Amino acid sequence: MTDQSSIRTINLGLLGCGVVGGGLVKLVDKHRDDFRANGFELRITHVGVRDASKKRGVDLSSLKVTTDPMAVANDPDIDMLVEVMGGNTIAVDAGCAALSRGIPLISANKSALSRSLGRYIESAKQSGAGIGFESAAAAHIPIIEVLDRSLACEELTLIKGVINGSTNYILTFMERAGCEYEDALADAASKGFTEADPSLDVEGIDAAEKLTLLALKAFGAYVAPDSVHTEGITRISQADIRLALALNHRIKLVAAARRTDDGLSLRVHPALVHRGELLADVDSEFNAIIIEGPGFKELTFLGKGAGELPTASAVLNDIVKLVRQPGSGSLPGFRRAAADLPMADTSELKLCYFLRMGMAGADVNDALSALAGEGIDVLSHATIEHGGENFLGVITDVIEERRMMATLPEISRIKGVNGAVQLIRLDKDNYRDIVEREQSTYFGSSLKRESGPGV
Repeated sequence: MTDQSSIRTINLGLLGCGVVGGGLVKLVDKHRDDFRANGFELRITHVGVRDASKKRGVDLSSLKVTTDPMAVANDPDIDMLVEVMGGNTIAVDAGCAALSRGIPLISANKSALSRSLGRYIESAKQSGAGIGFESAAAAHIPIIEVLDRSLACEELTLIKGVINGSTNYILTFMERAGCEYEDALADAASKGFTEADPSLDVEGIDAAEKLTLLALKAFGAYVAPDSVHTEGITRISQADIRLALALNHRIKLVAAARRTDDGLSLRVHPALVHRGELLADVDSEFNAIIIEGPGFKELTFLGKGAGELPTASAVLNDIVKLVRQPGSGSLPGFRRAAADLPMADTSELKLCYFLRMGMAGADVNDALSALAGEGIDVLSHATIEHGGENFLGVITDVIEERRMMATLPEISRIKGVNGAVQLIRLDKDNYRDIVEREQSTYFGSSLKRESGPGV
């Protein structure tokens, strides 16, 4: 039994008391006896919010509440600063101010961390204070701990996954409800899975910011979020969803950082994921991360990536870790820096692609022959009728991205093709073996699915 006289009291300054901050207040209160049993007590003593008069789901009446974040960061009575307010200006100033005077920082603000990383590192170096940002990378998946400790000496080659729970919920809802993007977005907003302005999620920006933090820990290299090839899900239609299913794939927003002989490649974009892959089974607000390396081949992690408690729980875990191991923050990391690695030219990547095109009465075989004439080797195709229109979806063989993009305008001019051609990359580099195996075992479907030229 813990001697009550030896219990340490850790005073927390909290910046932000919305969904995540409110969740943290609840968790700290819920686990109060657990903390005391382990020799410490957490007390949130000073809270910074944008609107002190706003009604909240937690009681702050016994705490100091201010609208000045710097007052919290410079409070001489706090032992740690927790930043969940968001933003890239005052949040960074407050976090760095606390670090500079030796106060550990726990942050769920992936945007501030990914875009002002240098300032945080320099501030932490000055004082030796720790930084915890597990919640900023993948919510409740403890991926930073794994990269920092369990895989610290591994030479990793790939880290990828579904790391934005909001967009994954939207895509899952589109598939299950048979609706278009706008209706799925409205449903996600009604359940609290998106912000009032969902653009950071649906345009892929949130995932790109998280990916830069994962790449930092996986490869020791900092890549600015604006240097990540980023596409969102706003152009995904119900026709895309149905054609992907007909081809035995599902559409996911995939973030991937890969290290090759040519350098680092960081990409965030919708991708067709084969239904035999684990990522295809990650639904709703769940996240999944896959790590590859020669020493262990592949590791997979799964957890919730949206909502109040998953992120708040990850924040609390970082707090407890820094209480137990002062100065053990996540920046800078152990891994040898790969800063000298160039960014790979994404236009030279060789990938497989999904193409969706409207068919204004054109014959499918004629369209496939025309694609072959453009140098596009089709591995598999499917047709559907949706909204009174006929659509053709194809999966191509491996082709250089630069060449694929240059060919798109020519494809849209194929006789009988109606409107612009939709392009979505495949998650895997080469699906030829999978497609050939499937076509020998595939039986029955209400949707027409056939092999194409080149198989």
